[in-house]
Amino acid sequence: MKKKETPVCQKIKLDDCPSCKVNAGKIHKNKCDVERCSICGGQYVSCRCDGHDKQFSYWNGFSPEFLISKALNLDINTFYLIGMHKIFFIKPS
Repeated sequence: MKKKETPVCQKIKLDDCPSCKVNAGKIHKNKCDVERCSICGGQYVSCRCDGHDKQFSYWNGFSPEFLISKALNLDINTFYLIGMHKIFFIKPS
């Protein structure tokens, strides 16, 4: 009888949010400085935007800037300087 294997997705351990400590796939807790605003793309904790969607900016287990800038072969400063955060962190209307 062949041993039943655990699916790869269950073997991967995603990190908790470094700020508010929620598990991957969960909504950030209030005043989390890692959460991105779905309106302006900046840090939600310091913006004044109305209509932010917390579901859109949930914690996925990775620093959002790190993964995207790495995939685009940009350093994080350039990522923000050229406005790429507006493409990836703003919820389409």
